[in-house]
Amino acid sequence: MPPERDFGSIKRLLQRHGWSLQRINGSHHIFTGPGRQPISIPVHRGKVKDVYRRQVEKAIREQDAQDHKEGKE
Repeated sequence: MPPERDFGSIKRLLQRHGWSLQRINGSHHIFTGPGRQPISIPVHRGKVKDVYRRQVEKAIREQDAQDHKEGKE
């Protein structure tokens, strides 16, 4: 089974980078933000599979690059 991460740390990471928890649909926590693509993260027993952590990190890198390109630093 793949490693898992604590949901709280993933949530804080997203919030620091401009996403906020918009809604929860079942086990899926949906994060959105102005000018950001929505991110859906399934949470089970307070844990998130590592594949979703990597997805979050990739989305943050892409958003930071886009913000830098647009001069929004």
